Amino acid sequence: MTTMTPTLAVYIFITVACAFVVKGLAGFGDPLISNPLLAMKLNNKDISPSLLPISLGLNAYIVFKNRKNFSFQIVSSITLWVLIGIIPGTMLLKLGAPWIIKVILGILIIGLGVEMLTRDNAKQFQPNPVVKAVMCFLSGVTAGLFGINLLFLIYMERSSTDRSAFRANTCFVFLIENAFRTVMYIINGIFTVFTLQITAVTVPAAALGMFVGGQIDKHIGENNIRKFIIWVFILGGVSTLVKALIFHA
Repeated sequence: MTTMTPTLAVYIFITVACAFVVKGLAGFGDPLISNPLLAMKLNNKDISPSLLPISLGLNAYIVFKNRKNFSFQIVSSITLWVLIGIIPGTMLLKLGAPWIIKVILGILIIGLGVEMLTRDNAKQFQPNPVVKAVMCFLSGVTAGLFGINLLFLIYMERSSTDRSAFRANTCFVFLIENAFRTVMYIINGIFTVFTLQITAVTVPAAALGMFVGGQIDKHIGENNIRKFIIWVFILGGVSTLVKALIFHA
């Protein structure tokens, strides 16, 4: 069983701080940075619940701030499929072998990174109810497994032209997903003393990272930031995938 040590605490703090610098720059993506790096030292069943309180609090704040812009008509079906997907995702988190989970995580992150690189050249697709349901369900599964609820964003971003509504709606989905996942984790006994110790380390780290990211954002061009983040995503996924396949760890 993994225990908290000063060296591990420093590693977690630095990792989460760096991940939230990315969030401060881009507004999203912190799990894609933190999860692969934390997976080098921790099992995923410890990572997902330990980062959840941060996400819950942050998304609650963003939803409150943008409460006038979200549309229940848009988010209702998306949220429903995400919540359904969280149930099997949570079961897999509890029962799955750690190295198998890390293989899936690595493939997921690489796939998301490639999608982001090719997004500008990709043809826009018309909203399709079946595609929407599948994407949102899988987004819920990955949320339950990895704490990464991004697949529905790929669908929503390609299907929506209203950017202000997009931000409000996605934050609302995140908030409901976070709240439901918290309940599922409690029911399944996924929160432990160790995950709460990790949370205690990550809270100040996230605050520091968000502040630094916000300051850097004022001085760097958006296009350069986007390219940097995407390549970090992909390299993080490759690192996690190779480590899991070769060392089963």
